[in-house]
Amino acid sequence: MRQVGAYFFAQIKRAGRLLPGLLVVNLCVCACVGALAYLLVTQGALAAGGTRYRIGMVGDLSDSYLGFGINALQTMDDSRLMIELVGMSEEEAEKAFSRGDLYAVVRVPDDLVESIVSGTNDSLITYTATQGQKGLGTMVMGEIVDLASTLVTRSQSAIYGVQRVLAEEDRREEIGRETDRLNLMLINLVLSRSGFSEVEILGYSQGLSMELYYFSAVILLLLLLSGLLNSAFFARRPAALSGFVRARGVGAVWQILCEYLTYLLLLLLDLFCLACPIAFGLERKLISVPEWEGMGAGPFWGFLLSLLPVAAMFAALQFFLYEAAEGIVGGILLQMLVGVGMGYLSGYFYPAAFFPERMRMVGGSLPSGAALRFVQNGLLGESARYAGMAVFLYLAGFLALALVIRHRRM
Repeated sequence: MRQVGAYFFAQIKRAGRLLPGLLVVNLCVCACVGALAYLLVTQGALAAGGTRYRIGMVGDLSDSYLGFGINALQTMDDSRLMIELVGMSEEEAEKAFSRGDLYAVVRVPDDLVESIVSGTNDSLITYTATQGQKGLGTMVMGEIVDLASTLVTRSQSAIYGVQRVLAEEDRREEIGRETDRLNLMLINLVLSRSGFSEVEILGYSQGLSMELYYFSAVILLLLLLSGLLNSAFFARRPAALSGFVRARGVGAVWQILCEYLTYLLLLLLDLFCLACPIAFGLERKLISVPEWEGMGAGPFWGFLLSLLPVAAMFAALQFFLYEAAEGIVGGILLQMLVGVGMGYLSGYFYPAAFFPERMRMVGGSLPSGAALRFVQNGLLGESARYAGMAVFLYLAGFLALALVIRHRRM
């Protein structure tokens, strides 16, 4: 055991010599990633609160009913928070659409009202969007335009029908009053749509806010890719060193454990140095997370404690990848490919809920997916037993694979 202790102490001394340079590299990368994440979250929150779809309206909108309906949509209806209808000429609409200033263009034919009055309803409102916009947004906009045109058609048909019936029944003195009453009833029907349902916003991934979701995902991504930043720890390691150390009484098992524990300590030091400026920002309210509002950095330190098993698993993954690669260059490439691929599939770059079901299943079964579930269950105060079991199984599996590779080389 003296030889094992001496070998472990030698690894600690080696990591200590590398620590200052590695910390500088880690802090620079974390500062850049943190600034980018802050800008993305801030812009996303602003966009979620203030951005509206601008739709150009082309055609004669001077008719009293049509003009009143558009004005009502823009001033009284809840859709005004999502859609901005802008009246313009055909030429102006084409230029704005080509520049990307408009999400779509709606063309209202000149004889729309006449076709409604006559009952033919053969004039159609045209909705134009680009080919690249096919998706949920275009479908929703198309349905809204179809709904609006249907409302206008049915409402005006009802109003003109009532006026015609009253005229045929020789009750012309009632036309004005009944028209106003029917108009008010239709307006109240449209404006009371929001009372038919209740909108509940669950956020990202089982209820986390966008800020906390990306906050945890970015930190996990940095841990996942930390093998790239700490590549110096695995460089300049002679291939014959393992055999020489074994001849001195330190077998493959103890070599793997000593080197892995040293690297894990190095990774935890990186994490602590990253955590200090984040905690300072939370205490000074420079960083805002809705779930931790007014709590300072206390919840963040609890969050870091939940990262310890995940950090241990990611350290084992990186250790195994460097052990499996031939040379430091191959190890760096393998770290980048595996880290970026796992991070994308598990939702570190983009919420996995938007992926197809099979991709979600693959991403959730990866080590990165188990880590994200483990951390998020802890943030939500839910049981993380199964995700924790997966994390520890992956940890043991990666160390076992690294041991097999080291034993075969020796």
